[in-house]
Amino acid sequence: MKFILPNHRSPSARRTGKSARQMVGSTLIEVLVALLLLSFTLLGIAGLIGAITRYQLGVDSRSVITLLFNDLTNRIRSNAAQANAYIYNSTSWSGQQSAISDPGAFCGATDDVACTPVQRAAYDVWELRTAIRRALPQGGLLIDGNPANGLIMSLVWFDKDFLWYDGGAPTLKTSPTCATSMSSVELQSCCPSLASVSSTAGVRCLNYTFIR
Repeated sequence: MKFILPNHRSPSARRTGKSARQMVGSTLIEVLVALLLLSFTLLGIAGLIGAITRYQLGVDSRSVITLLFNDLTNRIRSNAAQANAYIYNSTSWSGQQSAISDPGAFCGATDDVACTPVQRAAYDVWELRTAIRRALPQGGLLIDGNPANGLIMSLVWFDKDFLWYDGGAPTLKTSPTCATSMSSVELQSCCPSLASVSSTAGVRCLNYTFIR
């Protein structure tokens, strides 16, 4: 006759099994914590990349604007007798979103075109407006003032990253309208009243003063 003894594990074996289960549980918790930390890190990296991209776009825009301003000043200096003809302040930013009209005479477009100084000024403004439209989103140009006291060149464009963060979802900011009470720093980035963008969110301006 055979006797089958119950399969009783020793206390040490039971402790070993319990420890193994605890180790498995601890490992799973560690993996979950590591994944959580990794997700936060990736979110932070994504936000940093977005901020760097927006900063780079802003730097690129300012570089283009500086080149355009230097181009304008060189053109006015070369046609100084007709500096007043470069004033362009009769069309708002929204009004400039339509097709840019031809200047009449395409000075320098062909070798056999001879232009008067006034025609040259009209052509220069047309060419500059065309360059701004291509370089900046919905770009517009305003030139105001007088050559004696200074011409003010204002570049106006739409910037989808011109955002305001107030704790909730980001919203497009509205540029302030230039006023005589503003500081010299504020006057660099306000929008002239001629642009008529006081209630248009997302529109930015940069102003440069030129005295010939």
